[in-house]
Amino acid sequence: MTKRKKWPFVLGTVLVLVFLACALGIGRLSFRLKHVTDLDKAAEKATSTFIDDYRDGLSPAGYDGLCAEAKEVFAREDLAKPVENAITGYRITSTNVDYDRRRATVGAEIRRADGSTAGEVYVLDEVDDEWRMCAFPT
Repeated sequence: MTKRKKWPFVLGTVLVLVFLACALGIGRLSFRLKHVTDLDKAAEKATSTFIDDYRDGLSPAGYDGLCAEAKEVFAREDLAKPVENAITGYRITSTNVDYDRRRATVGAEIRRADGSTAGEVYVLDEVDDEWRMCAFPT
């Protein structure tokens, strides 16, 4: 090959490699973002499930879903009682996941039977790929 014929081949090869590297990088980034979004949604779902269960008195399955620290603080019988000034509705307002510590903080706006609305914060830990409620307003 002459020098003139080598340059298009080298340039084409470099362009293909750059394109493949960019495509791979974008693919990895989108996969990571999906994983992050999935973790956020899982923490929100676990919080919603807890609030729904807790409003009428925490069920045995709901109590089993607490982390070990929360079980040390709260007795099953205490949480089985319906909440005073019952929860009539809620809306998840924020989710913050600390991926290194495997901990999520979920904010919710809670509506009560007396018409009041208050912001509350729930803390969850990821244990065995499952979000467990650790701290919540009582």
